[in-house]
Amino acid sequence: MRSILRNGRNWEVVSLPSASLISAIQASLSCAAPFAVLLAQRGGSDWNALIDPSIRTLHSPSLLDGMSEALDRLQKAIALSERVYIHGDFDADGLTGAATLYRGIRPFLPKNSIKVDVGDRHRGHGLSNSFVLRAIEEGFSLVVTVDCGIGNQDEIEQLRQAGIDTIVTDHHLPSGGLPNALAIIDPHQAGDSYPNKDLSGVGVAFKLICGLYERLGKPMPLHLLDLVALGTIADLVPLSRDGESENRAFVREAFLLLSRTEGSSLGLRVLMEKLSVDTKKISAMDIGYLVAPKLNAANRAGDPKVAFLLLITEAADQAEYLAEILIDYNKDREIAQSDMIAQAEEQLRERGVDPREAGLVFLGGEYWNEGILGLVASNMSDRFGVPAIILSRGDRVSRASCRSVGSFDISACLEEHKDVLLRYGGHRMAAGFSVSNENLRDLEDRLLQYTQAHRADMEMRAASPIDTMLQLHDLDLRFFTNLTSLGPYGPGNREPHFLIENCTFADLSLVGNRRQHLKGRVSQNGHTAPFIAFRMAKYLEDFEQTEGASLVGCIGFDDWRNDVQIRGLDLVTEDE
Repeated sequence: MRSILRNGRNWEVVSLPSASLISAIQASLSCAAPFAVLLAQRGGSDWNALIDPSIRTLHSPSLLDGMSEALDRLQKAIALSERVYIHGDFDADGLTGAATLYRGIRPFLPKNSIKVDVGDRHRGHGLSNSFVLRAIEEGFSLVVTVDCGIGNQDEIEQLRQAGIDTIVTDHHLPSGGLPNALAIIDPHQAGDSYPNKDLSGVGVAFKLICGLYERLGKPMPLHLLDLVALGTIADLVPLSRDGESENRAFVREAFLLLSRTEGSSLGLRVLMEKLSVDTKKISAMDIGYLVAPKLNAANRAGDPKVAFLLLITEAADQAEYLAEILIDYNKDREIAQSDMIAQAEEQLRERGVDPREAGLVFLGGEYWNEGILGLVASNMSDRFGVPAIILSRGDRVSRASCRSVGSFDISACLEEHKDVLLRYGGHRMAAGFSVSNENLRDLEDRLLQYTQAHRADMEMRAASPIDTMLQLHDLDLRFFTNLTSLGPYGPGNREPHFLIENCTFADLSLVGNRRQHLKGRVSQNGHTAPFIAFRMAKYLEDFEQTEGASLVGCIGFDDWRNDVQIRGLDLVTEDE
């Protein structure tokens, strides 16, 4: 279906599952047809499991390869009161994973016997040589990694030769050989049969703690799920995939904890309060767009240790102080990002090149903040519709972040030119690399040629899905309640999109502080419902003049009017 309001966007109604399955679900639940369609689409014959993914159905930690060896070693460390060194990555997933391990192990070890390092962008992802030297010099006997380690063969070998055991907990794809660690827990290692391959770094760490508590005869540490949910959402791993919903169960239970003002992290609750997040109605969007960026701002424009300390502090005054620092970091990040975007725009003007014609944005500056590069690359790729590469030029080496568009595979692009790169990695839509400055000009020329040869890939964009049709006579409080049972929504479990055909609109008005939202009523076959379309005030005339168009929207709730409403996303017509 063709978009009326959003040029270049196509909508496609998802194919219906079998009619017999839809009918069976309707008969079982006495629910509206659109809800039965959603259950059939997303759950198939196992649709019942979608309605209430329960913590009682979480997979056993013992299904993860390496778990038994890791638990044996942790029990030994506890029995001998050993000193344990935790190393987490510096993004939100690694920070929450390190906090989960710290909080989970701390009750069983003497005070001050656990040390945590969350690294920083200067030292890069994973274990650094300086970390290895500290572990040796300070006499640690056990290192546990979080959200990293699977690619640190050299560093873990140095630890082993120094008599230090390493437990790796990670969720990244192994590249090359595995490190010679005492135990490796990573659902992606060859032969691992764990059902949930989409565990985040904090998810793997949590499974280790669950295994430990089970060994020690303790209740499952559900209080840690606030941290697990934060890292899971921040790392954009699917909440469900092909009927596997363990991640969604984590997040669902965490939201229940937070709604009761429970959970392990006082600092997280304080930060959410300062950000005006309503924990009674918290969503994955609140975490992904409001909370997680404040943690990540610490590694982009400050010190990631501040974010870690916020997650583990038990002092209210310290939580207040650290939360304010993170908010200030985020303001600094916003300023730095705006400044870098302005510098990038100035370079484009000076070059006089239209990125849309060139097929690539390739820009850089001396000592640009490496924590901001990816954000600026995203801005440029979104704006010009072509891949963007933003570099920070050092004295001899430049480091870059890359973002892609459409179906263009930026990782494959780098693979094609790996002979001039020092390091590279990533996936189809986002990647990074380092390159000697002497090879910069050659690399740019080669990438420009490559992108020109793959222009068609940039135009290939998947149609936006519409789950099913919705008749307004089916829209009521029960239908809305049914939809909430499928949440929380997020990656891998997106919010359902509905198509309401042959609409007319009335009582249209502009609302919001800047009158940027459009509000009114939508009618279909004698039935009406309230609707709101956020940031769509400029389309007022389209809504007023449209005849016979269809509305694409999601279902929400208007707390002010205490009524179910439609959140309009687009107006569409049939393809001509």
